[in-house]
Amino acid sequence: MAEHKNDVNLDGVKHLDKMVRENPALGKMTVKVQSTWERGTKAVVTVGAVQALGQSLFPRTRRFVIMSDDPAPLGGVDSAPFPPELLLAALAGCVTSGIATNAALFDVPLDAMGIDMEADIDVRGMLGHDKSVRNGITDIRYTVTIQSPAPEEKVRRCKETIDRKSPIRDTLANPVNVTSELVYKQS
Repeated sequence: MAEHKNDVNLDGVKHLDKMVRENPALGKMTVKVQSTWERGTKAVVTVGAVQALGQSLFPRTRRFVIMSDDPAPLGGVDSAPFPPELLLAALAGCVTSGIATNAALFDVPLDAMGIDMEADIDVRGMLGHDKSVRNGITDIRYTVTIQSPAPEEKVRRCKETIDRKSPIRDTLANPVNVTSELVYKQS
């Protein structure tokens, strides 16, 4: 689950496991992820700590470099994260890089882009209590904010292409509700 002791509070995980077995409702939580991209800089996904039952189970905030205009390849993961963190960071990365790529195809200049994503997680799926929730994630909501000089309808078409071909649905093992919206800012 993690590469080194700073990544995980094992006592907290054991306590969570015990509590969730006794009361399954405690196994439901929400994880938040942010992705940012500005022209000429790196796209970065930030995943916050995972809190449950008042404990910091996975205390560190991690940053993933997912794409970059730098000539040399940079980035990668800071360390091995909790599976939902890794999955959500990858999904936010897919949406970010997908929109940036499609923007180039649609000739839509992007001055800046941000994705705020949150996912509802059923820990019983990750702890093995409920095999029907294979990766633990049940719902994903995300908002994409795009700042661009292009007309709004061009920007909207660019994002709708990503929604239609969404890697989110292809990546997750169980049915997941995905909702998304676009916030457009003229630059």
